[in-house]
Amino acid sequence: MAAFTRVNGAAAAVVDVLTSTAQIAAFLVTVKDDSNAAIDLRADDGVVDGNLEKLLKELAPLMYFATNSSAGTVTVVMDGHANDAASLQSRVRHLFEAAAGDNDSLVIAAGELVAAA
Repeated sequence: MAAFTRVNGAAAAVVDVLTSTAQIAAFLVTVKDDSNAAIDLRADDGVVDGNLEKLLKELAPLMYFATNSSAGTVTVVMDGHANDAASLQSRVRHLFEAAAGDNDSLVIAAGELVAAA
């Protein structure tokens, strides 16, 4: 019987690299006001039309996690085919700006995802 040695495929199984096996992407969103201060999303936690709900309605993430801190940070998992950091950042800045061009909210592509219990 012939024996075959597998030589392809292992290059995709690497550590310390965020890898998507589907058209999804993760981003870290930092929501700020026009004075460049982070918006504490806990201030209106669970409130209808609160800041977190406004963000979620705008982005419609597949999954999200808002940190329990005053940092205004939310990790979102999005359709990676239709979204990138620049387009999401533009949408978030427009959503939270009081005066045109004054908002410095930030969206960066995630370099890693870590699950914790």
